Amino acid sequence: MASKSSGDQLTAWRALYRADTLLFAQLDNTLRANTDMSYFEREVLSELDQAGGRLRMAPLAERLMISRSGATRLVGKLEEKNGWVVRTASPEDRRATWAELTPAGKDALAKAALVVDAVVAAFFADHLDAAELRKSAKLLNILADANEGTAIVDCDF
Repeated sequence: MASKSSGDQLTAWRALYRADTLLFAQLDNTLRANTDMSYFEREVLSELDQAGGRLRMAPLAERLMISRSGATRLVGKLEEKNGWVVRTASPEDRRATWAELTPAGKDALAKAALVVDAVVAAFFADHLDAAELRKSAKLLNILADANEGTAIVDCDF
């Protein structure tokens, strides 16, 4: 691998951070304004949907890359706020709790998908050609794969 100067590393890192921050803010703000959900709430609904409608809390936290307590708070908020998720006890293991996507949650996720698609197109994909999108995905996946399991976010959602 070619030698990298500290300046090159920091320039690339700053560009990634700046783009991520701007795109995330636009996506989160647009979701909140149009669907009454935050980006993180949408991610919970999406992960549950991709898992067939339900997940135990620990694997959900892992998929979201947040702490278990953060996942518990986020699921509780979705349960109380809109009834988009319900928590159920596992009959096999009373210590385990499942998060389940409700029909209202599935409907909310479908509405959010329209917003996500529009924002991702307008603020990301429309500025790159198909080859650049594929290259970006490849490079970002290299970074994510190299750092898998190292970051757990514990913040107030």
